[in-house]
Amino acid sequence: MKTTPFFAALLTSSAFAADLDFYKDVYPFLKTNCISCHNKTTTKADLNMETPELMIKGGEAGTALVPGKSAESLVVAASLHTQDLEMPPPNNKSGAVNLTPAEIAILKQWIDQGAKASVQQERAVVLKAFSASVDPIYSVAMTKDGRYAACGRSNQIYLYDLATRQFVAQISDPAEKNGAAHRALVQSLSFSPDGTKLVSGSFREVKIWKLEMGKIDASAAKLVSTPARADLIQKITTAGKVAVLSSAVSADGKQVVTGCADGSVRVWDTTTAKQVIELRGSVAATKKTTELDWIIAAQTLETAFQKSEIARIDAQDKALDVLLGKAKEAIVTMGKVLPEKQKLVPPTTEAKTAAQKAVDELAGKLAAAKDASVERELKTAQDKLITAKMTEVSALAAVSAAESNVKDAEDDVKRITDSKAANAKVVAAANTAIAAAKTTQDKATADLAALKLTLTKTTAKPIAVSFSADAQRVASMFEDGTLRVWAAASGTPIEESAGNVAATTTITAAPDGSFVATKAVTQTVGSTPRWTLERKIDPKGLFADRVNAVRFSPDGKTLATGGGELSRSGDIIIFDVATGKATQTWKEKHTDTVLCLDFSPDGKRLASGAADKIARVTDIASGKQTNLFEGHTHHVMGVAFRSDGRVLATAGADGVVSTWDMIIGERKKKIEGWTKEVTSLQFIGATNQIVTSAGDNRVRIVTDDGGEIRSIANLPEYMQAAVSVPNGSAIIAGGEDSLLRVWDGAGKELVAFGAK
Repeated sequence: MKTTPFFAALLTSSAFAADLDFYKDVYPFLKTNCISCHNKTTTKADLNMETPELMIKGGEAGTALVPGKSAESLVVAASLHTQDLEMPPPNNKSGAVNLTPAEIAILKQWIDQGAKASVQQERAVVLKAFSASVDPIYSVAMTKDGRYAACGRSNQIYLYDLATRQFVAQISDPAEKNGAAHRALVQSLSFSPDGTKLVSGSFREVKIWKLEMGKIDASAAKLVSTPARADLIQKITTAGKVAVLSSAVSADGKQVVTGCADGSVRVWDTTTAKQVIELRGSVAATKKTTELDWIIAAQTLETAFQKSEIARIDAQDKALDVLLGKAKEAIVTMGKVLPEKQKLVPPTTEAKTAAQKAVDELAGKLAAAKDASVERELKTAQDKLITAKMTEVSALAAVSAAESNVKDAEDDVKRITDSKAANAKVVAAANTAIAAAKTTQDKATADLAALKLTLTKTTAKPIAVSFSADAQRVASMFEDGTLRVWAAASGTPIEESAGNVAATTTITAAPDGSFVATKAVTQTVGSTPRWTLERKIDPKGLFADRVNAVRFSPDGKTLATGGGELSRSGDIIIFDVATGKATQTWKEKHTDTVLCLDFSPDGKRLASGAADKIARVTDIASGKQTNLFEGHTHHVMGVAFRSDGRVLATAGADGVVSTWDMIIGERKKKIEGWTKEVTSLQFIGATNQIVTSAGDNRVRIVTDDGGEIRSIANLPEYMQAAVSVPNGSAIIAGGEDSLLRVWDGAGKELVAFGAK
């Protein structure tokens, strides 16, 4: 039989059509135009339209759909703009538009078929190769000792040596193409406290990289240093007023390094014979200096806190003194009033007793014989009795009130006295803490001064010196056998080898019959760091989307990651670093994606900030929230604990940094002055100073009470991240222009690294 067009249309009607699939046929247009306002996190009119079950459950207006009855379903009426319903509303912020007639027909057909649920099919995400122009820096990290810096550009990770100010390596995963570290953008980076591990977060995956030191091939050393000319050494000796024991000229001939009799190693410009840098110290001395700097800063912070506590208690005591004075005054006043009030009671009692007696007598007479005059007298006597009783009650009440006032005032005196006594203990403890801090700080200061003094004194003399091939490193062999290497650019000691290798003596006969005895010691330093992939964490379904934050615990044993699904959930997952296994999973810790994390200094709490404008602090052992901080009007993009754990700082996309008092759980200071998003923050070492990056092209340092220390302004592009070494001597930051910039503590730019 030939099928007519009319009959073909009938075959597609609801009576004959196959059942529609919710996620395939209905969900797409609902998601675009309805679910943006009716979902898990934005449930307008208390209606969630993400699943058939939730629509059947309905909202404030009742069930949104009736399975099998599209004509009775509110979702259809709203789409048709009937029953005084109009959804989506005109000029809505979500950009939702009215459903088309075809979409309404599909919606009605699906409801009439029973509004059946279906299984949402997973869609594979296919990541395309990045354009060469897409290379922003979203994340930066620095080792605690300030030696190495890492940044993520696009899907690649670059490592730099800040001591030599050189590019070191591009960290890559052999499984990825073109030397990439991840398939998608590198969203987050963090070094372990000991600097031996680097973790990176990207789309639905986390990778842990480990540091391996390459083996040294001593036989490959072919560069032989050339000593400086005698005339140049003479100029240096005269100009620098130092005795030169050894020298070597750089490969390009522009610089000469000398080992001097005063124990120093110095680099000079060969053209001008002017000193470029003096190299002293050792790796151990630098490490000890860093430790002492931290102690001094930490005790400064402790002293400032305890002094603020004393000032707070002092202000509280002054207020208590005022209250105590009033309480004592009340006792004195009531002490005078009370006797007077008590004197008034007996007469009122006597008057009441007399009035009662009169009433009783008249009542007896009236009972014996009815008499109108007696009855009138009794009524009058009864009125007088009532008045007498009220007078006595008033007198007794006045006495009771006076006694109560005295008692209250006496209680106030005790309470205030007890409070002042408790405050005195707090002040005493604070003064003890200040004294202890001063003792510790004075010792650290003295130790630091002594350490610096030893660096200026001659110990072992440098008997041989040399440049590296690129002149970025300077090596010196000392007479005690120690081989030491410095970064020429910064003067930082970077490697050394102890002098415990036995010397070999050889004797050579000269043609003239003389002999030359040579003693040589072979030592090697300068191993090349290599970063290799230790572990990839990407179990199916573990990470909902981008991993925006990664952070090692202070002991390096635990890793926290933050992410979630945009506008739906903010997830935090805790991992054991040794095994890579998740130990705790906090799904929906926030209502929107987590953007930043930081461990408390003791490692017991974790602070998190998210796109839901909230900062939370969670006890890691129990998983319970200990603090919730509201105050930002936009995403919380950075969180950081102060080194003593008493203050938490948060950075907001609202252009505000807030500091929070962790002792009382309240805001300490709202710091303003940014014109765009504050994208990251970090406390600098053991100080109250905070380094921030922002979209207003600035890297700014402020104190946690709002004072500005420094502002590095007029940067060319939106800055995404910044970090500092603990002593504040170096700051790095990166942003949209793909340059990793390095500044010294005064804000002077030392170098800007581009993609290599």
